Amino acid sequence: MKNILKIITLIIATCFVTVSCDYDDTNYDMLIKAPEASDGYYLQFENNQLNTQVGRDTIGNPIEVKRTILVRIMGLPQTEDITATISHNAASTMSTDMYTLSTTSVTIPAGKTSASIDFSTISEKMPECEYVTLILDLNAGDNTTPSDNGTKVNYTIRKASPTPLENGLSDLAGSWGIDKSFTNGTYFGEANFSTTWDGTGLIASGLGQQMIANFWGEPVVAGGDINMTVTDDGKITIPRQYIYTTVYDGDNYDYEIEGSGTWVSLCGEAPEMRLKYDIYYPGDAVGLAGSYAGYFGSEYFGGVFILN
Repeated sequence: MKNILKIITLIIATCFVTVSCDYDDTNYDMLIKAPEASDGYYLQFENNQLNTQVGRDTIGNPIEVKRTILVRIMGLPQTEDITATISHNAASTMSTDMYTLSTTSVTIPAGKTSASIDFSTISEKMPECEYVTLILDLNAGDNTTPSDNGTKVNYTIRKASPTPLENGLSDLAGSWGIDKSFTNGTYFGEANFSTTWDGTGLIASGLGQQMIANFWGEPVVAGGDINMTVTDDGKITIPRQYIYTTVYDGDNYDYEIEGSGTWVSLCGEAPEMRLKYDIYYPGDAVGLAGSYAGYFGSEYFGGVFILN
């Protein structure tokens, strides 16, 4: 029996809850007491740290970085509107023409606890492949939080631009190390694989073998190499095809693979692949990941791979 059939979970939960509550109507006035305008409070930023980059979509257009910054009351909601201003800090290396803010003056309405500001990059004004830092200051007078972390937005952002491969698509041959698995890793995490160039496309070796051997419990006894089509515009196709033969309890089983993905080379760094695929019994419409997504935490295998 395959390993998946050996995974049995038994959960027995018993909970006894005893609640005792003494009601004291002398506290009623305190419970419904409205906050006083004189009650102390501070304002501070939330969602104010970021390190990321402007990416590219499948046809090469920039994907602007967008973020919602919160200004929140630390204390009780007030009975009057509260206003604060946001200013560009001169220490920023991101100039004011590289981004937009929905406002530089926020108002937290009476009875509310926060207000928001929308941020977006203007990537056409940003330098190529260079990190720039944005620092914004919060000013609410005496009600500005004394915490340095709460008074400043600190964003570090890079405009990532494609770098041509020196020798064309054949430069995608090599050893690909897993950077991020799309499965949850509880039962199976993606593994490294390798590629070679055959003159027209990539031959991938080792993809999906750790899953079938370690999780599914069937060692590979034949096959293991597949054809992978890559194009100059960053697309990857793994057409439906035989991938390997395994053995279980003396019997051999054939499997197929199908998938797709993208590749990119940015700012002179090592190329990156994002692959999604599934492993199938011949003729089946739903693969192993799709059938057992509850175990894997995903309806497909794959992940983000970096060329070593």
